[in-house]
Order: sequence, then structure tokens, then C-alpha cells
Amino acid sequence: MYRAICFDLFNTLVSVGSVPLSVGRTTADVLGVDARAWNHACFSEHHEICSPTNHVDVIRTLAHQLDPEIPLGVIEDATRQRQARFDYALTHHVHPAVVNTLEQLRHRGYGLALISNASTAEVSAWPDSPLRPLFDLSIFSCDVGLKKPDPQIYHHTAKQLGVSTQACLFVGDGGSNEHQGAHHSGMAPVWLTQHLNTNTINRRQGELKNYILAQFSHLEDIRHWLPGM
Repeated sequence: MYRAICFDLFNTLVSVGSVPLSVGRTTADVLGVDARAWNHACFSEHHEICSPTNHVDVIRTLAHQLDPEIPLGVIEDATRQRQARFDYALTHHVHPAVVNTLEQLRHRGYGLALISNASTAEVSAWPDSPLRPLFDLSIFSCDVGLKKPDPQIYHHTAKQLGVSTQACLFVGDGGSNEHQGAHHSGMAPVWLTQHLNTNTINRRQGELKNYILAQFSHLEDIRHWLPGM
């Protein structure tokens, strides 16, 4: 029934939040702002993810939305440590089970695509990621000028894969209303919760129940659920 599987990246295949603090402190901690407020700012319209950006400019814009008095030196330090955390997540923090599952999906003949809302610096290490060779297509919002949940980014991805949206599964953690967008585009949304805490899962269950085809706690479970796997 399905010919391709489209994946979200952050909090689905990799987790920046679980990167060791020895790699870099969290951005909120460096900036001295509330972690929840920072997370909200990152998912706000003030975070430019639909065009190429400079990382310092991005962090300065978001930080000054929360506190205009944060010094530039602190912002530059936060930017450096944030870059280190994102780079590490993509290059050194990919679980072997994720790589193995994606390899097996490819072996079964599924086309694999990535659809990620991301600013330029967040995915600058993607070419060096062990995940990169496993995907036929990598679609980043900062490159294509589209972002989830706009149905057009899902249609664009399916077209590049050479299939219809109806022939695609979409797998994600549920951020940015991505499952709603996938559903409206014609893709079949699947919810993966392996990088989510209990509070987030409980909150999103009500939001997603009318949009998802299935829910799984580990990527390997999706592989076993698919026909012929």
C-alpha cells in the first residue's frame, strides 16, 4: 500500500535535548532565560526557518524577544554551544537501532525522505550524519521556503520521490502540527514518541487522536508493523 516513508528529524530520529552537557550547555541556560519560554520562542514566527540564516542573528533575534538586555557576547557563546549540540546530535548521537531500522526499510524497497522544519545552522552537519546516506531525499524548510504543517511541503516531497502523497507514510513526534499537515496533504500520519516525555505525550494525544493512523514508542515497532516486515 505504501511506497515511501517520510520522517521528521529532530525529536523523531535524533534528540538534541539528550546530548550530554559536556558537549554544550542548553541555550536557555547560557542565556539565563526560562527553558519553556526559550522553547516557545524557537517555535514562534520569530524563528526564521524558511530562508537561509546566520546563526548568531537567529539567536540574537530570539533571545531579545525574551530579554532585550542580553549582551552580544552571551548570545555568541550561546550560539557556539547550541551549534555544538546540534552538530553532535546529527553526527555522534544517532542510535544504532535507528540506522539499522532505516537500512532495513530501504532494503524492503521503501523510498525514504526527510521533512524537517529547521534553520540553516541546525542542519549544517547533516552532510556528515550517518543518517544522510539512508535517505533518498532531504527536505529542509530553510532550503525550500516551505514549512510544516503547510500541505505543500508534503506534496513537494512526494513529487520529488515520484509518488503520490497517498502512497506515503509520515512519521514524526508531533511538533509543529506536522501530523495535521500530513493528514491534510493525503499522507498517512504515524506518531513516534520515543524522544518525548510523559507530559508531552499526554498533551499531544488529544490533539492527534483524529489525525494519526498509529502510535509507536520505538522506531523498530514501525518496521514490524509494516506489511512484509
